[in-house]
Amino acid sequence: MINFNLICKTCKTEFEGWFDSSKEFEKQKRKNLLLCPSCNSASVNKSLMAPNLSKKENSKKSKLKKAMINDVNKYRKIIEKNFDYVGDNFTEEAKKIKYEEAKDRPIYGEASLEQTKELMEEEIQVMPLPWMSAKKTN
Repeated sequence: MINFNLICKTCKTEFEGWFDSSKEFEKQKRKNLLLCPSCNSASVNKSLMAPNLSKKENSKKSKLKKAMINDVNKYRKIIEKNFDYVGDNFTEEAKKIKYEEAKDRPIYGEASLEQTKELMEEEIQVMPLPWMSAKKTN
């Protein structure tokens, strides 16, 4: 099925029509079967419309998305292997490291927006990770 935007030449009413094909539209137009719903005139034409194109799965955008997901997964593996996961204690642990109350090491964990702002105010650099936490929140 094809959806065409149509316009009446007589009263300028715009409406749409569904057809099996472009040929079917032309056939109905020739036989004066297309009528304006407003004034019943048979002076109906196609109006300008954007094409409806389907995307191919192997498009550049799809390839880029897959590459980004692969990069994020590699990044995640590196962090999980080389950083200490401190969970909900992230804020406290980051402060302890800054003030030399704990061993200096790379850590990752959970922090709320308020906790993140607090760390930034204390000039503790933090960075959001590009994946969702496995921790259940509800």
